Amino acid sequence: MKALLVGFASPQALQHALDRLRAARIGQLETYAPMPLEGEPARSPLPLLMFAAGLTGFVGFFLLMTYADVHAYPLDIGGRPKFAWPPFVPIAFELGVLCAMVAGFFGFFVACRMPVLYRPIDEQEHFKEASRAGWFLTVRSEDSEGLAEVRTLIGSLAPTSVEEFFE
Repeated sequence: MKALLVGFASPQALQHALDRLRAARIGQLETYAPMPLEGEPARSPLPLLMFAAGLTGFVGFFLLMTYADVHAYPLDIGGRPKFAWPPFVPIAFELGVLCAMVAGFFGFFVACRMPVLYRPIDEQEHFKEASRAGWFLTVRSEDSEGLAEVRTLIGSLAPTSVEEFFE
């Protein structure tokens, strides 16, 4: 698959190019920038995943402690009721937070598609600036006609660099 790596001088220029290319519906688009672009939706599933893992951990560990105390190993200590739940809440909460943190840690790697040891885009000359001061856009297309159309459209947007590479 052929791809174009297009560099821009500012986030506004990148946003303008992104809007124009989305309107033209040519190829697959991906941005590389040192900070998020304004107006772009954050589509991270991590907050929902962490919430679900925390809630599942809390409920699961609360039920585990309840089962252990009431059914598996009941103790009659000082007239305490059979189901004394208040001491279970802090422990279940802490374990629920632990589950949420573990889900967030591993979910981050899955959401970022890591670890990726090699990508052809990393060899591009201008791409070294992507994490510091570069505003880049990649356009991937199966056919060379689509990339030629992208080149003409990109030429009118005044990019700082245009590189073609294979993925």
